[in-house]
Amino acid sequence: MADLGQFSLPKIQHSIHHLDNNEPGVRPPLQDPARHIRLFTLWPGTHESAIQGVFSVAALDDAPHYQCISYVWGDASDTKEITVDGEDFKIAVSLFSVLRRIRSEQEYLTVWADALCINQDDHEEKRVQVDMMFNIYSKCSNCFLWLGEVDLLGGELSLDAARYGLDFIEFCDDTDLEREDNGFSTAEGLNKIRLTFQSLLKCPWWRRIWTVQECVAPHTAFFLWGPLTIARSPLIHFGLNSNGGKLARRRWTIDKADEHYFEAAGTLLSLLEILSVLRNQIESRSQAMVDGEASISFLWNACDRQALDPRDKIFALLPFIAGSWACVKSSNYDISCIELFRRVTVDLIRACQSLLPLMGRRQSEASLEEPSWTLDWRRQEMAQHRESNSFTMTLYLFPQFNASHGIPQLDCRDLVSGDGRRLRLRGYFVGTLVRTITPPVEVSSVPGHRFDYSYTLRNLIKTWKQHIAEDAFSELRELDKPLFKKEAIAEFSGMWDDMEKADKYLFDSSGPAEYGTSKKIQILVWLQSRVMNIFLTCGGCFGVGTHDTKEGDEVWILCSGFMPLILRPIKSNGEQSDDNGQVDGPATFILPEMQDRYHLVSDCYMPGIMNGELSLEGNSNLRTITLC
Repeated sequence: MADLGQFSLPKIQHSIHHLDNNEPGVRPPLQDPARHIRLFTLWPGTHESAIQGVFSVAALDDAPHYQCISYVWGDASDTKEITVDGEDFKIAVSLFSVLRRIRSEQEYLTVWADALCINQDDHEEKRVQVDMMFNIYSKCSNCFLWLGEVDLLGGELSLDAARYGLDFIEFCDDTDLEREDNGFSTAEGLNKIRLTFQSLLKCPWWRRIWTVQECVAPHTAFFLWGPLTIARSPLIHFGLNSNGGKLARRRWTIDKADEHYFEAAGTLLSLLEILSVLRNQIESRSQAMVDGEASISFLWNACDRQALDPRDKIFALLPFIAGSWACVKSSNYDISCIELFRRVTVDLIRACQSLLPLMGRRQSEASLEEPSWTLDWRRQEMAQHRESNSFTMTLYLFPQFNASHGIPQLDCRDLVSGDGRRLRLRGYFVGTLVRTITPPVEVSSVPGHRFDYSYTLRNLIKTWKQHIAEDAFSELRELDKPLFKKEAIAEFSGMWDDMEKADKYLFDSSGPAEYGTSKKIQILVWLQSRVMNIFLTCGGCFGVGTHDTKEGDEVWILCSGFMPLILRPIKSNGEQSDDNGQVDGPATFILPEMQDRYHLVSDCYMPGIMNGELSLEGNSNLRTITLC
């Protein structure tokens, strides 16, 4: 986990205060912050004239007419002055820019913007109004989605070319199949479209956590990009509109597109997907994701968006995920980040009725601070490691394995300790790790360079084969208790051969049928989602876990955990580190007299135990452990 100090409440509050250092009397008070909102009436003016306006207060239930603004706050110290009721009033430059962009020369415009209309220094008002934001945006007559000014990419892109790129997006959304394509399929046209995509991707608006609900909640919305405008629907649904079938019906092809076009288009589509899905849910009146699996997938996919306050990684998404939660139902800025994330993790485990939320931990979740089982949503983005979403990869395996088959289900009634810091879990002890094999590659990546996890996997396979060629396990076979049999080595080697061939035929439909099976492909994709180590247990078993596994860690199968977990024992001060609990085979267990305390490391894969084989052998010795 990241250093908690860098997200301390005083630092967060100090940063937010600098976004709102106006006199408290400028804004009219809200008699009932749960019912009333402030609105700002923007006076008419030319582009260069001073921005002026007045505040008013309205009851949201009275259906006042107003338009919302969605924008990125930007640098707190970079402000401009406007005039409110004759008084100077400081606002962020980004808000100043959008007010100037939308201002009419003839008509008054009534708007709502969070930093303008919420007193950020009044924590109770802020808490209540933040919980109302989805309702505020859903009841506005229109929302201006301000992307900022157009980045001309050092002269490669012109405003006319950017307008041409937006025309292409609208062309894909047009129901008129006979509409002319305006040269979009030519090499020159595709180059303009690619540059437009690249410039759009530079807009920080896409990576802000609050813009998710600000974009999808309003009934009507328009993207403003410098002087350019495009309706919300064509842009956020571009992925659906630009699929091969729709374009083929227009007799339009992209056979002249190069890899740079596809890279830019693919990145843009990944940012638009979550907005498209949520807007479709709202239009179908299915807003909340009450299913635990859907909620955690949504959180994983959205958590790389940025927030000044990391708690907003949860609060900004509550309208979509809190339907079945017990511990977190509203915004509460009085609790710490780690306390909030603990409660979210517990809610997700209970919603899933399984340990699925503990699977698929990402590479950047590194150190094992207590509580190690808490999902950490503070990461700003996956830029350091450029990880694929390993939880999504793990989710693909969910139907394929059930290592806990045959043992009792997770008991959620007595799941959490009184202080909320420990989980009480039951399960099987499988074995202690006595050796790990690491691929010869650095775990960190160079900023701006995509880390190639498939490359590290190929290096790991190569290292394994070198160990086999050098008979590196002979020394382990000579030890007294750990019995590493040649049959086990051969079985594990066969699995790596299969994975190597599955990798070769991953995108080749003409390959042998046995290497195109769903299960092999899914395991391969999971193996390529993180840096992996091979480990050996004291019982003569082999497995694959994340790069931070090490000797002395233990493999467990816990109730309602479909994949085995690697846990790290917490030694007491007077306890000597040893390998107690060694087993001669999977059906022999040594039970301690006291509950064991562990840190969570990661999920893992071990042939021979992934489908409940241990419980099928008749072993019913479950141990209770404490996950700290």
